[in-house]
Amino acid sequence: LLYKPVDRVTRSTLVLHDLLKHTPVSHPDHPLLQDALRISQNFLSSINEEITPRRQSMTVKKGEVSPPAL
Repeated sequence: LLYKPVDRVTRSTLVLHDLLKHTPVSHPDHPLLQDALRISQNFLSSINEEITPRRQSMTVKKGEVSPPAL
């Protein structure tokens, strides 16, 4: 359930990328599409940067015993 909004942003980013690919540079919407794509990519990378340390701290290496749940 928590991944749904992020998934939506990911799909929108892909759509923006495709739109930008098919929009001529001379079109007035081209800079706006670039800005929207940059903003959505920055948002996704910031989420990824926040999740990665948490995921690494929760990973148990082979042979290690995980701490007991509280």
